[in-house]
Amino acid sequence: MRADTWRGAPLRTLAAALAFGLVLGGCDKPRSMGDTHQILVAAPQEVWTALEADLLRALEPRTFTVRDERVFDVAHIDPADPAWRNLQLLRQVLVIGTEDDPTVAEVIAEYDGTVPPPPSVIQVRNLWAQDQLVTLALLPPGAAPTAARPIIDVRGQTFLSQYEEYTRARMFVTGVHEELRDSLSKNAGFVLSLPRVYRYEQLDSTVYQFRNDQPDPSQLIRNITVDSRPGTEAVSAEELAEWRARLAAANTYPPQVTDSASAGQMVAVNGEQVFQIHGIWSNPPGEWPAAGPFITRLVQCPDRVFMIDAWLYAPGFAKYEYMYQLNTILNTFACAPGTS
Repeated sequence: MRADTWRGAPLRTLAAALAFGLVLGGCDKPRSMGDTHQILVAAPQEVWTALEADLLRALEPRTFTVRDERVFDVAHIDPADPAWRNLQLLRQVLVIGTEDDPTVAEVIAEYDGTVPPPPSVIQVRNLWAQDQLVTLALLPPGAAPTAARPIIDVRGQTFLSQYEEYTRARMFVTGVHEELRDSLSKNAGFVLSLPRVYRYEQLDSTVYQFRNDQPDPSQLIRNITVDSRPGTEAVSAEELAEWRARLAAANTYPPQVTDSASAGQMVAVNGEQVFQIHGIWSNPPGEWPAAGPFITRLVQCPDRVFMIDAWLYAPGFAKYEYMYQLNTILNTFACAPGTS
């Protein structure tokens, strides 16, 4: 069942792999394993049974990528299970229980501060492994598991905020390409802040492309293309999708096909309302069977209208992190100073 699997892989298979890695590692506190978007809930079976629906609702918010995809992937283990010894090395662990629970006591013992009265939440880093975050949802003594419900939804938002903070820090680890931002402001009529790892190319007089295909373009591509044209006229969702399709067909190989596009919506970006569509692109029949999500925005500057298109190719990967990165870059787009 879902409770003891991650994307179809049994937790015990993962526990065995972790044990093998621990033997090879041979250090006192090994590095944590797993991905940041995975959350292991460590709680007695009766606690999980009572809270499973609440936890999955709070910890698995959905977002559009190529489908409605879970932001986090949640699994459960009872600390009484022998597999827990190895699974406690995972990067994100949520422990639920009372202070007389041995696993809870371990977390409290390492907490640097005064533990708030239960029901409450504390977090401890590097408890059982390096680069690990352990969150404790502390229940009152003798309380039913449902006592945790008031803090579960808040905890879900905190997990999401921490994940997005991690994603922003990771994407800008190479620093902001300030020289490129200044050059675009002076010569292209817009401002865009990108990590230095992105490559830049001007494809023609109005089309600019920014791409990060490291470490391997056959596995991961993040691409942003900017085009513009004179005018201040409004553009419909259909016209924006057609503009996006023409640009993709001319500047991708194989030429992308826009499979679907949303009806369009206004989104708030830095206090302004920006028109946006999203959808799915693919390669045409007979070409390499690639596909992925895209986001396209329309920004009106005083004498030009800009189209900013971001697309992702990440087969086999959870896509929220990469789409969040692209959204973060899109949110830095602005008309060049002096034109707004």
